[in-house]
Amino acid sequence: MSGAAKKGPGNLKLLKDAFFITTGGTVMFAGHQIYKGNEKFYKEYVMPFFHLFDAETSHKMAVKAAKYKLVPKSKITPHPVLASRVFDRDFPSPVGLAAGFDKDGEAVDGMLKMGFSFVEIGSVTPNPQPGNEKPRVFRLKEDKAVIN
Repeated sequence: MSGAAKKGPGNLKLLKDAFFITTGGTVMFAGHQIYKGNEKFYKEYVMPFFHLFDAETSHKMAVKAAKYKLVPKSKITPHPVLASRVFDRDFPSPVGLAAGFDKDGEAVDGMLKMGFSFVEIGSVTPNPQPGNEKPRVFRLKEDKAVIN
């Protein structure tokens, strides 16, 4: 069989090896882009991936990503004129994340990494609370927004 593809267990091994090399390369590329905080990568790959899922699932995945700091680092330094002092606390800007995104306080550091000046988390209760009935998160595609 000169020039023809050989059949047998050797081809299956080659196929498996190609799969693992391709997958490994993709994971390394994605990891590097996440580490570098490449905003274009987030816009063109990460966000479309999140849009494959319903809003509630995407929200949970986003909280987990922020928990492990797999979010883009803000490259913008707030202008000093935006700084404010409230109750003896200094804030570099008035832009913060309101309550509702991170009800359990898992992703505070990731959200601060993204450039929010402050992050408001859920309240403290003696026992876990179930929250509102699902669905609780809705996409407004026309506005490129989410309602929680």
